[in-house]
Amino acid sequence: MTDPARPAPGPSKTAGEAVDRVSALVDCLLDPLKGCPWDREQTLYSLTEDLLEEMYELREAMRLDQAGGVLEEGGDLGFILVFLAKLAEKKWSFGLKEMLDGAADKMVYRHPHVFGQKAGIDSSSDVLDLWHRLKRRKRGGVLESVPEAMPALARCHRLSAKAARAGFDWPEVREVRAALDRELNELDEEMEKGDFKDPQRAGRLKHELGDVLMAAANLARHLGFSGEKALNEANDRFVSRFSYMEKKLAENNRKPEEAGLEELERLWQEAKSSI
Repeated sequence: MTDPARPAPGPSKTAGEAVDRVSALVDCLLDPLKGCPWDREQTLYSLTEDLLEEMYELREAMRLDQAGGVLEEGGDLGFILVFLAKLAEKKWSFGLKEMLDGAADKMVYRHPHVFGQKAGIDSSSDVLDLWHRLKRRKRGGVLESVPEAMPALARCHRLSAKAARAGFDWPEVREVRAALDRELNELDEEMEKGDFKDPQRAGRLKHELGDVLMAAANLARHLGFSGEKALNEANDRFVSRFSYMEKKLAENNRKPEEAGLEELERLWQEAKSSI
């Protein structure tokens, strides 16, 4: 005779009850006897990809300003955070309560202008300066708080912004643009040496291209926007324009791989003029 299914906790009325409900659900999933085999196999590290996927799905809903998407994806992200807290509780001596209490304590500490002395805080830039000063007292070095796991372009923006707060930055945007030209020239010089398949040459090309991308990210920062967002918007334009090309070719029952480069370039320019 099989054990009866474990009933799931019912709907909640408050945010606190909702957290309790999710916590109870995760306990059911992780139950060593009646839980889910897949959930019981998960570790903190194994869930990193799921966490990133949920974050990006929420980010996409936020970018598109979709209420339903934010509702659903925000819930999914909240659920996986509770799941991670449960795994941490099994592995160490803390869980969701300690995590949230720690976050609340940190917010109080970093907002003395709200929860303590307000002197000298008159604008959002003052708040950011104070935030970073207080953060450095806890973390140490200027760049230590920037996680290596961030997407490379976003990490570059964050690293250079923090270095700029410490006084290491170009004074004017024109100087950043000139730096980008210098990095491109260095890349061109390396490319002119040929034999891109040689491992040592490939390593040097990767080095120079990395410098070009970093200079471009710094140019975006000096122009007042995120290189990550600029590239994402460029990706969206590429998708829209390529889809336009596919649609035009499909009108004649053709696919892109059946067209020549000259025709594809013509369609691309046509797409650029309208998208």
